[in-house]
Amino acid sequence: MLNSLLLLLFISTIFIENLKVVLAIFVIELILNIVLTKDLIKNLKKLKFLGYIYMITFVIHIISHQTGEVIIKIFNIYVTKNGVRYFLVTFLRIINLVMISWLVKDTGFLMKRLGRYRRVMENVFRLVPEVFVLFRRRLKFKSFLRYILTRIDLKDN
Repeated sequence: MLNSLLLLLFISTIFIENLKVVLAIFVIELILNIVLTKDLIKNLKKLKFLGYIYMITFVIHIISHQTGEVIIKIFNIYVTKNGVRYFLVTFLRIINLVMISWLVKDTGFLMKRLGRYRRVMENVFRLVPEVFVLFRRRLKFKSFLRYILTRIDLKDN
């Protein structure tokens, strides 16, 4: 049931742009994180770095959305309701996605579902940088697949 709820929250976070609905999703995810996440304080401390990125996005949203009802005028830049609303929706979406990732990591439902493919996934993640060999050596796709398959260790024969 939790997996279905997480999927529903994820899809609604991505597609819904209504500020009240996104805020309600944020509250639901916050409650789930308080109840289910073991390292919530440690995870919140990691968000400190993102604060600078959020401030930069705030400035970009304010500058890029100059139409609508003006709240404050600072020099030649207008802070409008539309710009603030758009920033809040974007900010809450990012935070919601981060909180969903905490829930997925702590509940471990991905490893429960994909546990038998764990070794394959680790090999694939380890070989991702090898993709650049395709471009560097100008290999054909067939030759590239042979190259990758020779790099995979088959230990469980």
